[in-house]
Amino acid sequence: MKTTISEQELYVLSYYRACELAGSILFGKLAFHTNIDAYRVPLTEHCLEEAEHAWRWTKVIHDLGSIPLKVTHTYQTEYGKLFGMPENILEIFCLTQVFEKRTLDQFTKHLQLPNTHPSVKEALQKMIDDETGHIGWIRTEIDKYGRDSGQEKLDALMQKLEKMDEEVYQKLSQTEPFKTYFKEII
Repeated sequence: MKTTISEQELYVLSYYRACELAGSILFGKLAFHTNIDAYRVPLTEHCLEEAEHAWRWTKVIHDLGSIPLKVTHTYQTEYGKLFGMPENILEIFCLTQVFEKRTLDQFTKHLQLPNTHPSVKEALQKMIDDETGHIGWIRTEIDKYGRDSGQEKLDALMQKLEKMDEEVYQKLSQTEPFKTYFKEII
């Protein structure tokens, strides 16, 4: 099978795949361990969707004639370096909210690239639709926390995480192959 994507694009798609796998593992563990009955179903569904996204990237890469690269250093890895281990479900939800918003933004920018293969465009659009749902249920839980336990504390946490996310994104956008591949949109 002849590859129809560049080495840079293969890395970017493999990176997306790795981030989705990391998200699936995280939400699977949360669904498995949560003591909050009401979260078991949405956490399991979130795990499933992240795993489906990882599979979709795997299939797109394979259909384009390649095998996903081994990528173990993900966006979430960088979050962990700056934030540390989340201490509670609110921090996990806030981190997820910020990450999913970044993912939506990145996938939307990726759709704008000229000469993007139709299979990649289709995967990006499907994931944009799914990520919007992720943001929805988590945003509802975050808003509930703000009403019940204090909006100021929540706002301070979100500002801290958004600043951290911007730092991670800027660092990533200056690394290869992202810098070259996305030079027109980043």
